[in-house]
Amino acid sequence: MSAPAPLVVVGGGEHARVIVDCALSRPDRWAIVGYADHAESAETSERFGIPWLGDDTTAIARAPADAYFVLGVGGLGPSPRRREVVARLAAAAPSLRWATVVHARAVVADTASLGDGVVIFAGSVINTGAIVGAHAVVNTGALVEHDVSVGAFAFLGPGTVIGGGVAIGEGAFLGLGCRVRDHVTVGAGALIGMGAVVVGDVPDGALAVGVPARVRLP
Repeated sequence: MSAPAPLVVVGGGEHARVIVDCALSRPDRWAIVGYADHAESAETSERFGIPWLGDDTTAIARAPADAYFVLGVGGLGPSPRRREVVARLAAAAPSLRWATVVHARAVVADTASLGDGVVIFAGSVINTGAIVGAHAVVNTGALVEHDVSVGAFAFLGPGTVIGGGVAIGEGAFLGLGCRVRDHVTVGAGALIGMGAVVVGDVPDGALAVGVPARVRLP
């Protein structure tokens, strides 16, 4: 059995805390060496029980050469912030490796595909044939049914249920407990409100709220 790989969490807020928990659930796979956060200071030695390595680019220099990184920057609603952080680190270190972190209590089908930087929280299920794009987040207790396509940087809130064959665009944000009917398309950058029930296609950048969800165009 190979040794666990060193891991750096990029971010120091609430979302990062849950990422840390995901990684700690798999001590066979990950050994967290620290976190990066530009908002911290030299007087702050650690958070979540792990060392502070500096801001994100400084952390690259301080991390082991074989370290992986995972994005611990959250947000409410569609935002370019996560993509900007990834781009900044990629420019600073073109060979930087992004971890795919799956909580020990998540279920991922053997035929599912997870991109670089994806995080799957506890209790989530990723069913057969599903594809989850780079740096997407599947939050606690979410269900991603068979043959779903989740775009890069999409965010599926806790308890979301995504029916079979759904296509979710890049950077879409699905709020807590929403439902998406099978074979529906949710466009890039769309926002699905908490508890919404989506029964038809949602265009790029649109807002969908209510039961059934009403679509408001950007």
